[in-house]
Amino acid sequence: MRKQSVRTSWISGVDAFAPQLFHRTESFRFLETEGRIGVTRLGGNSMVLARVRSTGHDITLDEPERLTLLFPWAGRITCSVGDSMTHADGGGVLAFGPNRRRTVVTRPSRALLYRADLLTMPLAGLDETLRTEDLAVRRIAPSHDPSAGAVARIRSSIGLMLTGAEAARPLPAAALEAGLADLAVDLVCVLAQPDRPAASAGARRVAQAIALMRDAHAEPLSIAALARNLGCSSRSLQTAFRNAGHPAPREVLAAIRLDAARVRLLSGDGNVTGCALDSGITHLGRFAQAYRQRFGEHPADTLGSKC
Repeated sequence: MRKQSVRTSWISGVDAFAPQLFHRTESFRFLETEGRIGVTRLGGNSMVLARVRSTGHDITLDEPERLTLLFPWAGRITCSVGDSMTHADGGGVLAFGPNRRRTVVTRPSRALLYRADLLTMPLAGLDETLRTEDLAVRRIAPSHDPSAGAVARIRSSIGLMLTGAEAARPLPAAALEAGLADLAVDLVCVLAQPDRPAASAGARRVAQAIALMRDAHAEPLSIAALARNLGCSSRSLQTAFRNAGHPAPREVLAAIRLDAARVRLLSGDGNVTGCALDSGITHLGRFAQAYRQRFGEHPADTLGSKC
């Protein structure tokens, strides 16, 4: 059975150029004299998945026709596009349409590397997916703030593919192609702007609920209390999540807590139990199994893999 092509490259040196993940790299420099960057890359000329590890770097790039999603796990990424600036820390996400931007990434500490997963895909490919899936949308809006639940599923899928590849368990080529096709559909559903003038009250309530989950995930938060905070019943909140295409609220909260635990494990701060408890996870007996299902490895493996 034909396996996928996996390419991993490391470079170092003060003025080295990073491996090409974008249309054109205008400038690249490490933030440290002994800087280095490692890139694991999957995919072909269309959709590309990559995992980046870096001591910290400053890059200016031009991407005229592709969509890019960045999922940092440890450290901070700051991007400047024209006069605007945005950033994301571990567990966050940044989405960009075609643009020219300057990106600076910094590691979380001197002992640890900046780590992020990346997805890039041509907008033409998304347009083709629109036609194939016969989705009722007006246009793709890459600058649209993606839905947290859907983005979490995309993050998880990318992470599992890359983790398997790095662990010498790459998917067969056909399975990779199928996975990339599913990712394209997920992206269209997240980034497509419905042909409706405004979001429904239910959609707004879902967005508010997810924001509250992210803010209070480390606390003993119940779905009933969350619904009361939003002025609705637990049943109506569950219905709103289902109508918006999300898993149940409890599943979304569990995923947010697992993501938070992974960020803590990657930072190397504490032990497995402490990272779980600090992320709001109280059912420690189920933690390892749920974590492995989401990320493809045991929590102890993540903690032990820090650089």
